[in-house]
Amino acid sequence: MRTDLPDVYAAGDCVETYHRLLGRNSYLPLGTTAHKQGRVAGENAVGGERLFAGVVGTQVVKVFDMIAAATGLKEREAAQEGFTPLTVETVADDHKAYYPGASHIRMRLTGDRHTGRLLGAQLLGHLGAEIAKRVDILATGIHHGITVNDVTDLDLAYTPPLGSPWDALQQAARRWHTAQRKADATGS
Repeated sequence: MRTDLPDVYAAGDCVETYHRLLGRNSYLPLGTTAHKQGRVAGENAVGGERLFAGVVGTQVVKVFDMIAAATGLKEREAAQEGFTPLTVETVADDHKAYYPGASHIRMRLTGDRHTGRLLGAQLLGHLGAEIAKRVDILATGIHHGITVNDVTDLDLAYTPPLGSPWDALQQAARRWHTAQRKADATGS
């Protein structure tokens, strides 16, 4: 957050921020990013030596009773950055369908076909389907460089009114792994 001028720091929508997947600075004007950068800049302005960890572009929006969220890179962005993206689209219930009130979560999950690295996701669902929680789980994984297959092994909470033994994220990860095996088998 330090600038080229002595004792001058910059944060928020006026600066580029380090993108952990891209490995370089990118312009991502998000409130969460501005707050974190401001805290780092403020701490360093009074003598601290804190570094900003960077972002993966996580965002969420509510429109009426729908929630849309995204983190990481979309397939096209991943390809432009030199990854070999493989994307699957899934629809899964937010909790067990036999329990009243289940609703669909639509998801696009992208990973690097060769390394398996989790690259990004977009989710859409109704209010109450815990879309923000799920995108935050994936953002944490992207931040730490996990693979799509690692998502399958996550120890996520389960009770029929709130989830499934295989969460919607894990179902998407399993579908991605199947698509990866098919792509490898056909060489496409």
